[in-house]
Amino acid sequence: MKKYLIVGASGFIGGNILSILPSKIDITIITSNKKEILERLKIKKFSKVLIKKYIFISSKNKKIIQEQDVIINCTGVYPNKKNNKKIILLNYKLPKKLFDLSLNQSTKKFININTLLKNRESIYVKYKHKLSDYLRKNNGNTSVIDLHVSHLYGDIRNKKGFINNIIVKILKNRKILKLTKGQQKRDFLHIKDFKKLFLKILKFEPNKKYHKFEIGSYKSYSIKSVIILIKKITNSNINISFGYFDYKKGEDFSMRCNIKSLKNINWEPKISLTSGIKLLLKDFQKILF
Repeated sequence: MKKYLIVGASGFIGGNILSILPSKIDITIITSNKKEILERLKIKKFSKVLIKKYIFISSKNKKIIQEQDVIINCTGVYPNKKNNKKIILLNYKLPKKLFDLSLNQSTKKFININTLLKNRESIYVKYKHKLSDYLRKNNGNTSVIDLHVSHLYGDIRNKKGFINNIIVKILKNRKILKLTKGQQKRDFLHIKDFKKLFLKILKFEPNKKYHKFEIGSYKSYSIKSVIILIKKITNSNINISFGYFDYKKGEDFSMRCNIKSLKNINWEPKISLTSGIKLLLKDFQKILF
């Protein structure tokens, strides 16, 4: 039986990955939110499950970590006013330590979730890419599959998601929506399309030590145009004040996804942004009304 280890499975991306992993595996789940994991495990069953806290990633558990066939790193944290230390720990130090402990003579996959954002003035982006820089120098037998992922949406549980946030504010009949000018361009990929791709990633046989895949819909939209689209789909009369807020430090104004990076994997996104927003809207209407 294959052994899997996943970090960050209580989050949006990690939780969706957990839901599609093979059932007949021995899985170790490293998390800071055991309650959320137990809820998810009521739906998704595995042959054997071990739930551990982050302190599990230590030299005393090196043998267990080295025995894993597949390691998936989904951990990460976004900036707020006082969490710089946590960002550095979860976006860089902890997964780096996990990778180092996993190295031995056996061949395994280390799948890392990174971001397509590139402006390293953002501390989030800086340490996400610092980890990828480190993984790229891999000299062990472990094959690194580094997924640089665009903005995922399509799951109502993604409370911090941009599209989710806008839909909820509109459905709750906010009178005004205050935003930046919205000139930033982003690539939006529906979570259902991402999950289909991830299943192919699990079956992918690496032929080198480091593979980088850029994952997205391969279409770029301005934030402003997406908000206007959501307003149109919801038939809302909300007043949108573009330019009310300044841009954040380290803001990315473009996001381009290179489809050529996936030339060895037979996959393409199927759900358009308009269709994806309509699907998400139906889910929100079920719980809000």
